Amino acid sequence: MRSPVVGLMAAILIALSAAPTAVLAGATPEQKCQAAKNTVAGKYAACRQAAEKGLVSTSDAAKYTAAIGKCETKFTEAWQKAIDGAGAAGAACPDAPRGAGDYKSVIDFQSGNIATALGGGDLTMPNTCGNGTLEAGEDCDFTTALPTCSAATAGAQTFGHVMCGAGCTANTSACHGCTGRTVFGACWFVGSEGQSCAGACSARGLVYDPATANGAGYDGCLALLLAFWGPSPLNQIQGGGNAGTACNFFNGSNYAVYSTADQFTADATTSNLHRVCACRQP
Repeated sequence: MRSPVVGLMAAILIALSAAPTAVLAGATPEQKCQAAKNTVAGKYAACRQAAEKGLVSTSDAAKYTAAIGKCETKFTEAWQKAIDGAGAAGAACPDAPRGAGDYKSVIDFQSGNIATALGGGDLTMPNTCGNGTLEAGEDCDFTTALPTCSAATAGAQTFGHVMCGAGCTANTSACHGCTGRTVFGACWFVGSEGQSCAGACSARGLVYDPATANGAGYDGCLALLLAFWGPSPLNQIQGGGNAGTACNFFNGSNYAVYSTADQFTADATTSNLHRVCACRQP
């Protein structure tokens, strides 16, 4: 009498062997074609590697050429059989109309690539730039975080933004030093009379920097006035002041760190004042 253990093992083996068939039986014609092509591609790659093994072992070039020819014939026939199977079911393979030659070229390249490397030559690595994952040899990969300009240029250019360039290398061409005045870690400029900060920044190819808000209050105004005009106009600071400014002074023209009651916006303007604005790269 068969033991319970033997009976259980037999049942498990029968279930495992039947599982792939059951899964395939429930697949759509498109899925069956895709699965068949996966098998065909794998067998072709293995066939080529077997031919490479034979060449290394025997150095028989003629035998190698014949072996590769057989691999190619089997691949072409099996690939077409998968396509015909889908067509007979009134369907098309998911990769249609891509031809077998495209896949063959990729497999041939990688087969030769591996054979060359195994023989002591170079190994061509796949180009992973653009897959969204930061990998060895890459500074960035488009969807990954980029370093600051300061970090990328070792502090030489602290303004602007780093771009992800060709080959996933950091491109610092949009990084720059401040061409205005550096205060509170931002780059500041003086706009034209009646001009908003958005306009002042845009005129320089830049955009409004919310760091402009750091100039609020007496200490902020004082630091900015010192940066632009030195100590001479400091006795002319006015708290509050004209048109709701945080501070303004007269030095031949009217200057203001903020203008209008809505002083924290990029678009605030006052006709007779020059706004002092922080700007940055887009």
